[in-house]
Amino acid sequence: MNRLASSPSDPSDSVPSLPSLLRVWAWLTVGATCCLLALGQLVTSFQAGMADPIWPTEPWYLLLIDWQEPSPGYLIEHSHRIAGFLVGGLTAVLALGLWWTQPQRFLRGVGLAALLLLLAAYGQFHGALMAQRHVTPEAVQWPRSATVGLLFAGLLSLALGLWDVGRSPRGAAVRLLGILALMAVMIQGLLGGFRVLWDALAGTNLAAIHGVFAQCVLGLLVSVALLAGAVPAQRLPSGSLAFFRRSAVLLAVLVFVQIALGAWLRHHVNPLAQRLHVLTAFAVLGGWVWLGTRLRAVREAWSGVKYLVIGAGLVLAVQVYLGVEAWLVRYGAGVPPELAPITLASAAWRTGHALVGSLLWVLSLALALHWVRGMTTVPAGIGTRRVSPEGMASPESLESRSSPEGASRPSPELRRSLSVAVPAAGEEE
Repeated sequence: MNRLASSPSDPSDSVPSLPSLLRVWAWLTVGATCCLLALGQLVTSFQAGMADPIWPTEPWYLLLIDWQEPSPGYLIEHSHRIAGFLVGGLTAVLALGLWWTQPQRFLRGVGLAALLLLLAAYGQFHGALMAQRHVTPEAVQWPRSATVGLLFAGLLSLALGLWDVGRSPRGAAVRLLGILALMAVMIQGLLGGFRVLWDALAGTNLAAIHGVFAQCVLGLLVSVALLAGAVPAQRLPSGSLAFFRRSAVLLAVLVFVQIALGAWLRHHVNPLAQRLHVLTAFAVLGGWVWLGTRLRAVREAWSGVKYLVIGAGLVLAVQVYLGVEAWLVRYGAGVPPELAPITLASAAWRTGHALVGSLLWVLSLALALHWVRGMTTVPAGIGTRRVSPEGMASPESLESRSSPEGASRPSPELRRSLSVAVPAAGEEE
């Protein structure tokens, strides 16, 4: 029997065999997170972060109050808190479900126990703070025992996830991301609460950090949902693959920095932040145009990402327009930005600009993950063709067999790579 041309494993081998229900749950969590993010942006646009200085509260807190008293900002703030509880629950189930796919029974049991301990410690921490919610911020006692439990369970879960990745079983990276997403959601919830509890002490700094970290949470959950799905089998010359991989990752980092500067600008009237936010906006626009042009020039690369890049182009056009309007309603009102009137129109422009920016961050992350995960070079793509014992096939014969008359020829990089993927004739398995 003739030997097959050597090749690395198929990219689909690195994809976890996750149940379809778990993949649907991951996207459901992303959808709930987007709703939470939208409510959070409304809280900032209407300056309703301190509408209720009492924290923490129960998810059903709105059912315990007198409905004749709450203002619209109060309802928006508590709707944001309720959505936070929902996202926390969905993420907890997602992390547990992902770890349930660990193939080794002992490691699966230890990991699930560590995650349950983490959730229990977080609940104890939250309960200890809730028991003190009516005291002054200066009098709040830090729950030390719950903090020790949180740190122990968090470090244990993280160590198990890293060890799982080091052994490289199928789906280990997604399981680790699930743990990180759960821990990030917990941190985000505490940041939001401390922003309320210590507003008089820390001002809007915690609110700005809370807004920036929200993008990290969104990125982690989107990464889980994307990596839990199927990887399209694509081949690309090794040089082009490395170039697009580096470029897409750098572009995603640049977009995150620009979004983070925008989140910081939402809470601070800072001249430096204003300038950097605008300058990085030009850099992001130029980066997307440049990378899209380079992708369009390589047919094998463009075929897998063209809809994503076209969608990003449309989002960029909308984002530029929303950015101009958001800038005018805050800095073009003829009064200091702190005194600019808050209207439904101004809140809509600013909230829309922030949300579309988050969408651009998601698209940038999706493009980067497309190149980071499951891509192989061209020599691996022809490793399944058998070679006859009479002789070694040439790149020209491969080209003629794979392309009909009049079809477009492969690129020079593809043609050169074909010559290194065929073994010597007559070799036996």
